[in-house]
Amino acid sequence: MRTVFLSILIAAAAIVYIYDPSLSEFYPKCLFHQITGLYCPGCGSTRALHQMLHGNYAAAVRLNPLTVLALPFLGIGIALEAGVFPRPAWLSHQYIRYAWIVPVVIVLFWILRNIPIEPFTYLMPK
Repeated sequence: MRTVFLSILIAAAAIVYIYDPSLSEFYPKCLFHQITGLYCPGCGSTRALHQMLHGNYAAAVRLNPLTVLALPFLGIGIALEAGVFPRPAWLSHQYIRYAWIVPVVIVLFWILRNIPIEPFTYLMPK
């Protein structure tokens, strides 16, 4: 199962690396943005991943800073679940207590990036 997941992850990363989401038509458009005109927390994520895979971290942050900040944590979580390295004993019980932080940060980012006043406009995908 781990091999299948890793293969899918590598294939998806290769597609995002090769095909620029800004220029390719086959990537899905954000339905939330099309309907409301507002940005969801994920708007700009695929373009940000493309930029990060090419080493353009400043451009990735301009597209979706939350994706750039969350990616290392996501990678560590995937590695822990895949058993790449052993889970520290302190982590197995403590993280549940703070799990509420993730949805709060996502909703806060969602709200702030749609406020059309500086400095919040810097959170909008460029």
